[in-house]
Amino acid sequence: MEIKESDLGFKYAEFTEEMRKDYTILAPDIFPLHMDLLKEVFAMYGYKVDVLRYTGKQVIDKGLQHIHNDMCYPAICASGQQLYALTNGDYDPKKVALIQFQTGGGCRASNYIWLLRKALC
Repeated sequence: MEIKESDLGFKYAEFTEEMRKDYTILAPDIFPLHMDLLKEVFAMYGYKVDVLRYTGKQVIDKGLQHIHNDMCYPAICASGQQLYALTNGDYDPKKVALIQFQTGGGCRASNYIWLLRKALC
């Protein structure tokens, strides 16, 4: 696994072809109906994706531990689901990858990946 550094100094591992067989990709449940379809599309190409269905105060609290409370609620929820999954014992943190779906537009949602990388540092 090669560790890379982003323009902003965050270090991260890039997902490689070899990781496909052993890693689980954790996706937040941001589009409830669509996420199951996306999971199946990824499976057709050999990826194991788990859509995180965690809800409740523990997820929001986990998001707020690492993300400022003036971020939009969906950002706190989506990142909170992934951070909670990494810390609650359901997954081996050394065998998971995180995926974020975002608009890429002008809203704060385009910052999800940077928020998550900062939280993981």
